[in-house]
Amino acid sequence: MSDGFAGKACVMTGAGGGMGLAIACALRAEGCAVTAIDLKPEPPEFASAEGAAGRYVQGDATDEELVARTVAEAFDASARLDYLVNAAGVGWYDRDGSIAEMEMAIWHRVMEINLTASALMARHAVPFLRRTGAGGAMVHIASVVGLRNMENILENGPIDAYQASKAGLSALSRSLSMQLGPDGIRSNTICPGAVLTPMTAPTYEADPSRADAMIARTPLGRLGLPKDIAHACLFLLSDKASFITGIDLVVDGGIMAKL
Repeated sequence: MSDGFAGKACVMTGAGGGMGLAIACALRAEGCAVTAIDLKPEPPEFASAEGAAGRYVQGDATDEELVARTVAEAFDASARLDYLVNAAGVGWYDRDGSIAEMEMAIWHRVMEINLTASALMARHAVPFLRRTGAGGAMVHIASVVGLRNMENILENGPIDAYQASKAGLSALSRSLSMQLGPDGIRSNTICPGAVLTPMTAPTYEADPSRADAMIARTPLGRLGLPKDIAHACLFLLSDKASFITGIDLVVDGGIMAKL
């Protein structure tokens, strides 16, 4: 098998910005056709990316009818499907909080976006990955907080819906890895630490001390960047990772190396 992405096809969520956009652009630059679903308008970077095969669908990935139609159309356009990337996610730090106090409507919506949308994408991508018959790979963007509590959970407050949704995504990925292993289809998660994205930037800009604190907690001494996650994602999708499945790849600058 080749290590290249040329001539391959991917469906994904979250390409409207941040880590997802970095992943989409990196894949397209390698010649992979990328079909993306995101609520946000199509970013100029996606529209102008090298290797511009595929398309951008502005819509809600929690809409199963839209997901089913888009995945089927992506397969028809390329006559194959090789990869699924679930990068859509929300972290509503101003509304998420302790389950003892938060509005349950927030809990349900975070679960829909961060977990159910990924399940729907997998549900509808799997038949086409199998139909392609060349194996394939999935990468789901989870979080280090889905693996353990952050040390500042009491200082800045919990984000229970976000944390539980990311833990659920890791569990779903492990289950998929077992189910799909016989088909040669791999499923892994990436668990980022503190990454500077359009979602996190407003929090850090409103309180620069929070960014300083995260940098101080990170052994490598900086915030992560979307390209750091994109590099990890392309590795896990590639044939270089052909014997890797069912793992949570932590990309956090060393935060989880500490007790």
